[in-house]
Amino acid sequence: MENNLKTYTDELRYNLTLRNLDADTIRDIVREVESEVVSYEEAVSNFGSPDEYAKSFPSTPSPKNHSAFVASGVLLAILWAALTIMLRDRDAGPFSGWAITWLPVLGFVAAGIVIDFSRSVARSRASR
Repeated sequence: MENNLKTYTDELRYNLTLRNLDADTIRDIVREVESEVVSYEEAVSNFGSPDEYAKSFPSTPSPKNHSAFVASGVLLAILWAALTIMLRDRDAGPFSGWAITWLPVLGFVAAGIVIDFSRSVARSRASR
């Protein structure tokens, strides 16, 4: 383990993010640590391990729309698959088969995952 303050503050920031604290609050906590200590060991002796120090702050409930885009992507995927299977022309060419049914389904789910992940990354970066 590196023995520098940046490692401590990165670990602390990560643990505080897991507790769903506001980005401004995380920034203030990290700045307080940075202003009072100069090394990893000093930070551990003054505040405890990053995990222990993060646990000293109250956890906030996770946002209600945390997985909203994944859920909506899955819902759209199910709806698309059901409608496509029920309404497709069974005598049409090869493109009306599995590709037109299942590729959009995978696209909806993948889009939901990518959007939720990018929102999480943006929230994490806001705490810096």
